[in-house]
Amino acid sequence: MSLSASLSGVVPEAVSPFSADDVLRAGRRVPGVLRERAQAGDEACCLSGETVAIFRENGFFQVLQPRGFGGLELPAITLFRLQGLLAEADMSAGWVMANMGVVSFHLALFPPQAQADVWGTDPDTILSSSNMPGGRLCAGPGSDFSLSGRWRFSSGVQHADWLVLGALMERDGEPRAGACLVPRDDVEIVADWDVIGLRGTGSHAVEVTEVHVPAHRFLAHEDRFHGRTPGTQVNTGPLYRLPLPQLLFRSISTSSLGGLRGMLDAFLAANGERTSMMAQRIAEDPHVRDLCATVDADLAAMWRVLEGDLAEMSAAAERGEESSLARRRVFRLNATRVADRCFHHGANLLRAAGAAALYRGSPLLRYFNDMLAARQHAANQYELHARNDGAALFGLGEEDMLL
Repeated sequence: MSLSASLSGVVPEAVSPFSADDVLRAGRRVPGVLRERAQAGDEACCLSGETVAIFRENGFFQVLQPRGFGGLELPAITLFRLQGLLAEADMSAGWVMANMGVVSFHLALFPPQAQADVWGTDPDTILSSSNMPGGRLCAGPGSDFSLSGRWRFSSGVQHADWLVLGALMERDGEPRAGACLVPRDDVEIVADWDVIGLRGTGSHAVEVTEVHVPAHRFLAHEDRFHGRTPGTQVNTGPLYRLPLPQLLFRSISTSSLGGLRGMLDAFLAANGERTSMMAQRIAEDPHVRDLCATVDADLAAMWRVLEGDLAEMSAAAERGEESSLARRRVFRLNATRVADRCFHHGANLLRAAGAAALYRGSPLLRYFNDMLAARQHAANQYELHARNDGAALFGLGEEDMLL
């Protein structure tokens, strides 16, 4: 199919079928179902097809998808507010929804033909990803490539129709890092996601061997970093001027905000009337009161920072500008510190809950294990980013494309 034919139904001025309020109202209706299915998702190491269907029907995966390709193209903050709502019930559900949502944003930066390959016949098509450079793109016929490699941690891959995979392109002796678009049928899933937390994300490894990749399905990180993305020639809204890494980092950390809120609510519900071995009401323990108030206040503070950072970036995009690299370093560090802060608060809540929280069926233990798993993600290793950002303050260090 030619590009013009595949884009024949694309109407950039199309009106979104859902508003941000519609999406968030739907997000508030599903936590009960997610709580009921969380244990089954952990056991299967995968969200249920029924849960994914609910997300599709309510436009959750399409929040950042271009309107011209059947998406909603809503403000970026909508995705993270929605993620927080879902993660309050099940961190894995919030994680998968937001990660797949950001992959749609990433695809919006690819050449229009790549977007048409995915959404041209079915705007409800969803994508998974693994951004680590686990593959090699070697020269193929003409300007095309051949891709081989292995990638770990592709969240939601069992429900995906396409994948965006990090790779090094080798041509003319000059390696270029980037991302390539691959159909699910060309990918082998290696079911290795047997972990203690975020089990329902189904973040399995994937492999490909000598898969043909047309040139239009590759996007170099350098071009993305310098604002030379071909996709923005058709997706001209300010949303697509936001820096992709900032959305990636927030999608990896925001489930912890929802999870910590869910854990605090579960702790309060379980301990409102409970007494200690000394016959003292837990709710009357001053240390417990201090802990709960501190967690509640820090959650509010972290949300204010998230909202403020997204508002600042979005305002710059509305003006046709980009936030400075110095500000983007601050935004990134703000995002990467979230999971660690939530993990430590979760550890304190678990300790305060006593031995009852150790049973496998304990919701407190599930939230804690999920926050532990989130803290282990490479994107949430804030110490590394802090060292790099500190070097930049001294005028040292190299160009950082993860901003």
